[in-house]
Amino acid sequence: MSSVPTQVTFVTCPACNERNLHGDDQCWNCTEPLTELDLPTYADDAASTELNRTVASLRLRRPHSMPPDASVREAISALVNEPGGAIVVLDDRRVVGIFTERDVLNRVADTPGILDATLASVMTPEPVTLNSDDRISVVLNRMGDGGFRHMPVLRDGELIGMVHATDVARWVLLQFFD
Repeated sequence: MSSVPTQVTFVTCPACNERNLHGDDQCWNCTEPLTELDLPTYADDAASTELNRTVASLRLRRPHSMPPDASVREAISALVNEPGGAIVVLDDRRVVGIFTERDVLNRVADTPGILDATLASVMTPEPVTLNSDDRISVVLNRMGDGGFRHMPVLRDGELIGMVHATDVARWVLLQFFD
């Protein structure tokens, strides 16, 4: 049975210039850590990746907004005409909720007489939001972890736009695929 020889690679200790086996945690000569030298060559600096751009690189839609005391009927009517499928609920310019197609299906569809109730009774309260200076990697993480399809974007606490999952998917396709 023949064995295939394995190639031995070395790294040079930055402190004492001694050769060490690749994968050693510390230099055998001076005991300085070598773990930083084991980073894969494909690990780019995060600052150089497209995912480090701010949310402003995405297409921010102008969101439709309504007050929390609007009726569910009014909100559904507005939602029918809203191409993004979500309405931001504002109370004195402060985001207090979001009302989406999913809310219609989960909270309205099987509830008789709810059309005259207030939007506050069926909205998703205190939605997770993004800041205008958040990175796209943060957007992807929050949308993925939370299962969100719509996220309001704030600047200095005020609503400036809405990011939709389709916009994020389109951006990823344009950046990373031909």
